[in-house]
Amino acid sequence: MVHLGIRKGTFKSLKSVSTFASTITSYPKRGKLGFGESIGRYGTLVIAGGSILSPLMLGLLAILWAGKGPRSGENASSSWRNIVLKGWVTEAVTLCSLVIQVCTSAQALICTSLAAATVLETTGVPLSQVAEFSTMRGANDGPWRLVYLIFRSSTRKFLTLQPLLMLVLLLGTMATQFASTILVTDLDVAPITGYANHTQLNLSVSDGIPLAKPSDSQWILKPTDYASFGEIPSGISVQPTTDGFSDTGNVKRIFVPLGHDNRTQIRHYNGRAYGINSRVACTAPVLSGEFQTIDPGAKPLPFVLTMIGNISYEATFRNAGLDMPALCGDGKCLPSQFNCTMPTAGIPGRLGTYMCAPDLSNVIDSNNFTYFSDGRNSPVTPHSMVWLVTRNNGSFDDWSFVKNISKIPDNPSRDDEWARWKVSDDINLDASLCFSEFLWDMSHVDMSISHDTVEPTVPYDPKLQTADTTAVRTLLGVNPQKPTPADRQLLTVNSVSNTTTDSRLLHYFDYALTSGIYGIPDPPSGTTINGDGASYGVSSINPFLDYAIVFQDTLNETNRPALAMQAMFTIMAMEMHYANLDLLDVPEDVSITMAVPVTVPVRWTGFAIVAGIVCANTISIIAITIVFLLRTRYSKQGHFWHTISQLISEKTVDVLKASSESRDDHIEKELLTKDPIVVVSRCKRTGRVQVLWKEEVENGNV
Repeated sequence: MVHLGIRKGTFKSLKSVSTFASTITSYPKRGKLGFGESIGRYGTLVIAGGSILSPLMLGLLAILWAGKGPRSGENASSSWRNIVLKGWVTEAVTLCSLVIQVCTSAQALICTSLAAATVLETTGVPLSQVAEFSTMRGANDGPWRLVYLIFRSSTRKFLTLQPLLMLVLLLGTMATQFASTILVTDLDVAPITGYANHTQLNLSVSDGIPLAKPSDSQWILKPTDYASFGEIPSGISVQPTTDGFSDTGNVKRIFVPLGHDNRTQIRHYNGRAYGINSRVACTAPVLSGEFQTIDPGAKPLPFVLTMIGNISYEATFRNAGLDMPALCGDGKCLPSQFNCTMPTAGIPGRLGTYMCAPDLSNVIDSNNFTYFSDGRNSPVTPHSMVWLVTRNNGSFDDWSFVKNISKIPDNPSRDDEWARWKVSDDINLDASLCFSEFLWDMSHVDMSISHDTVEPTVPYDPKLQTADTTAVRTLLGVNPQKPTPADRQLLTVNSVSNTTTDSRLLHYFDYALTSGIYGIPDPPSGTTINGDGASYGVSSINPFLDYAIVFQDTLNETNRPALAMQAMFTIMAMEMHYANLDLLDVPEDVSITMAVPVTVPVRWTGFAIVAGIVCANTISIIAITIVFLLRTRYSKQGHFWHTISQLISEKTVDVLKASSESRDDHIEKELLTKDPIVVVSRCKRTGRVQVLWKEEVENGNV
């Protein structure tokens, strides 16, 4: 008789081993075990809890991944923004991954017991492995050993449902150990809208700060700022009327008073800001005069070509279908005399393009001329700046027919806002009379944008001697493709209030933008600005390449001189604004919301992989549990005595007696010649649940 060695005091109600055995065997033979008895409370908690927690963690990760929304997170939930802006994304991913790993690992242990029991009671195992399979129902170190034993015993058996489910569980359990690493591959640094910062900015200039006089240096220096701005469009089409009048309408552009490093990441600005109202209208001029050639002096040119004459405003406005504007007496507020040098086309196929400001000496009260005008309500005012934009295709050789003086031909043709003269068989001369209105103001504005901005540049290729102004013209909205506000990276102007045009700095800006083009306070007669890098001639101002090329490219692409002038002067206004920010010394309250570079999910690849792993794992766990419940009758997960007791039978007693000090591999070697498939089932003769030959069970011989 086997001595169980029960210590005194254990099982106090039992007087002996025999009475203990009789108590156990006195229970009636039952059929299938209940859920709670077969899996147990702990097993139920692990399987049910893990099947809830893992998808829950996956759902939380999905919220973290999708929480930003289509923009920069400004509309995200406060919880999401707190996690992201405090830099807790990596920690949140790690924590969720850890919960998934713990749940999956615990479930894998329970499911290994369930799967071992299912195999032991259904398909059977070799006699040499029955001890390991049986004890796995009580304790195990995970699914890898069970998968190995099944595969080792029979490859064909491995293709059945239970082994395949265990293989999925094994792979899923291993993969979840790398869930955090996989998920982190989806993370990257991206700009997220931060919290509003209520602060102060210097927005005005005190009386003690001197303001320099305007000079032509702003034309010859490279523009350094092509910043995004807020824009209030005019709502007027610049396309010419049937009478050839083209008007941009008043366009207000508001500049964010921040330096380059900050303004590209701005999301919201509320406070006072400077803006420029610009309006340019052009029409075909009625003029008379003559071409002249003069000695170029020391300049390396054959001659200097000029155009001298007078503008008839009355006839010009009449032809444009407009009423004569309410000007000063006899229309003498606007300059009518011009004396403009003219360019020639330096490259075949290109045009010589100039802008010319007529002589102001015949304007009434020219000494008090303001050099700025308010075009918000009218395209032409008594103080409009007047420009003759000319272009021609003639070279110096073509223009050589002008011997000192040659009359401008009468009766030019009209092409929209252009008057065209056929000067000779080889030369076409186009001219458009333009009226520009530029007025600075300061307003309390509320502006916003949903993404970082990329400030364009004008890249120059010295080998090809070409410059690409596409990006700058897109920003200014003068591409023929008609870019959207999003394409242009404009700030949305949500509100404008408390607008003023009266301050010391605003007056300086007004004066500098128009008077400053001449480089001296008193404008000379016939100031010209070179409008194309390919033009040959003498001009009062040769602007930096950016100005000239933006002007010329806009003119070539749109054929609208009003747009070309407005674009060029907007660049100058922008440059003036940002160049003078350092002068400001009077602080004011503003609210600024910036984008903060933080770590956020930017891809879904890693999440999709982890989601697939968790889903496959959860499905395999549920399937293993269901199969266990449906196909087993005698196994109790996590319990040990029955796993040992069921091994004792006349089929195994010899092996058990001989293996008290043997290694498993020795037992397997001894049984190699005769290693039958056994199952755990109830023996009809003894009434015990024990190891039986599978063949005998199937034949009913037990």
